[in-house]
Amino acid sequence: MNLALSRDLILYKKNIRLTPRQRNLLIGTILGDGNLRFVRKNREASFIVDHSITQKDYVFWKYEIMREFVLTEPKELVRIYHKDKSRLLRSSRFSTISHSEFTSLYELFYRNKIKIIPVNIGEILKSPLSLAIWFMDDGNKNHQSVFLNTQQFTLGEQEILRSCLRDNFGLESTINKHWLYKEKQLYRIRMNTVSTKKLYDLIYDLVLPSMRYKFPSFPVTTLSVVNSDRIAISESL
Repeated sequence: MNLALSRDLILYKKNIRLTPRQRNLLIGTILGDGNLRFVRKNREASFIVDHSITQKDYVFWKYEIMREFVLTEPKELVRIYHKDKSRLLRSSRFSTISHSEFTSLYELFYRNKIKIIPVNIGEILKSPLSLAIWFMDDGNKNHQSVFLNTQQFTLGEQEILRSCLRDNFGLESTINKHWLYKEKQLYRIRMNTVSTKKLYDLIYDLVLPSMRYKFPSFPVTTLSVVNSDRIAISESL
């Protein structure tokens, strides 16, 4: 089969569907840096991954999971930084073929081309793998706590995310002021030290070694039987 030919690609698309692991990756990264878009005149959406060149290993890890939907390996992209024309930004990027599976997720997570949080996110964000990918995309440490950079979402949407984190993972959090952007106050989710340690135990083994710098410096501990079982289940998805 030559996927460069339209008829072969159409046939190929009909025969592939997202695996649970791929879907969990998508849920996590849509909450973070991942994007779904309708490229050119395609009727179905595509999935776009674009991270700093320093996170190239992370991009290739996502690519390996999604490669059934990708025709070419990640490429390096060089762009001019819009805030400083003298500065160049280097990133690693790939995009998938368009597919109805991505369109279904687009309809869940976008309104008028803007990313949103579905009101039923608690029924969607359940896998520790999704949580780990969200953390790798958008987490950062602050002393013995972590932030999730949810500034793109409304206060109401962040409250929905807080409820999901509490109900599905036992993680307590608050919403903290961040900065002003175009005279608009932005907010993000913060986990306290206790919940940060719970997060650490829950997802540490799912986080790529190159991304573990995002955790505070907790001592490595033996995971509980419950957490080990949860990780084993998520890795099988």
